[in-house]
Amino acid sequence: MDVARGESFFKFGILVKSFEAFQRIKAIILLLATFIISFAILIGSIAIATDMAYRGHSAIGKFVSIIGVILYLIIYLIGYTATGKVLMEHARNKASIPVMDAIIFGIFSFYRILISEIILAIVPLVVVIISLIYFFIAKIPGLGKLLDFIGIPGFTIIFAIMFFAILLINFMINPLVFDGNNLKEIIVKAYKIYKKHSTLLFGYFIFLMQVFVVLALIFILLTVCSFALTASILAVTRPTYLLSGGYGGSMLGMLNGGGGIMSSLSMFGGFVGFGVGIIYMLLMVLLFVYLMLGQNYIYLDVISDMNFDDVDAQFNDVTSKLKSNIEKYKEKAASMKGGTTTSQTTSGGDFTNNVPPQQAGLERQTNHGGSTGSSDAKTDAGVKFCTACGAQNPSDALFCENCGNKLS
Repeated sequence: MDVARGESFFKFGILVKSFEAFQRIKAIILLLATFIISFAILIGSIAIATDMAYRGHSAIGKFVSIIGVILYLIIYLIGYTATGKVLMEHARNKASIPVMDAIIFGIFSFYRILISEIILAIVPLVVVIISLIYFFIAKIPGLGKLLDFIGIPGFTIIFAIMFFAILLINFMINPLVFDGNNLKEIIVKAYKIYKKHSTLLFGYFIFLMQVFVVLALIFILLTVCSFALTASILAVTRPTYLLSGGYGGSMLGMLNGGGGIMSSLSMFGGFVGFGVGIIYMLLMVLLFVYLMLGQNYIYLDVISDMNFDDVDAQFNDVTSKLKSNIEKYKEKAASMKGGTTTSQTTSGGDFTNNVPPQQAGLERQTNHGGSTGSSDAKTDAGVKFCTACGAQNPSDALFCENCGNKLS
């Protein structure tokens, strides 16, 4: 993994440059409208579902709430992707695109963010399942203590590394979507960016998050102060309203740990109106556009010295390696169950004559291939043998997984 490219380790100017997001009025308005519409749909569907439940139509209420959540997610992702496209055009070309073009891009691209996140979520899920199986086996009397002793620190390290990798890969997924990459390109490019610039990405991530957290703390401080100011105004102008709870809950209930907190929030909303809620959303939008533009600048910086030609071949290479690793694990599992007989069958070597698998592969290639001019030979089992080292590879592998020799 490369660390630096003969330049300043971190381009701190990117953090300052990202404040240009506050001048991108088109992106701010687009994301603000997304927040308002999506949250209005979500809150409205919950209100309708609650009303249906009170009337005894709980099944219809649940259906309405599910539809509301789905619509909320779709509209939010479309608007978020469209905003990211506007910011990417600014970051890459210092140009502005029509809002409608950005929205159309969001409609046809938002699902890539969702699918990419699902793919990333599969990895920790698989590791969790493996760890559960491992610790279930660790309950075997006598063997369990040893497995626990090895497994607990081992899986802790694995989860830490996995979280680190997923965090940094996920950090680049949104810019890859905003830049118009398809799912195959997103997978290949995100992996290659992480592999080559993981340390650099980590530095950018830490410093960008520090600025983001400072801005978020300012937002939280303003929110808390506004609540305190509203409570003070209510205490002077409407003390009866304040003490009675207005919407059915009392301030005493809030202090006693009852349901008064939600009632207090309802009182606040009823007192200040929807306009102040939009102001809060605007502050959140400013946080998001800063982060999104910062991600775009970082993405453009780390890919400036990378070559993504022949993505299809790289994708096939990655998938072939993945399939090969799965087959290896299957072989190991089969050998644990069936002993040496299974391993002899699956490994492709001639252990009865003490011939290693690589040599056996070469002999099989010579006997069955019949031609020394070809770069690989296919057996009846649908595998390839490398002419350089004789290693066995999946039939769709492009490169030898043992020595890297190109297979035709």
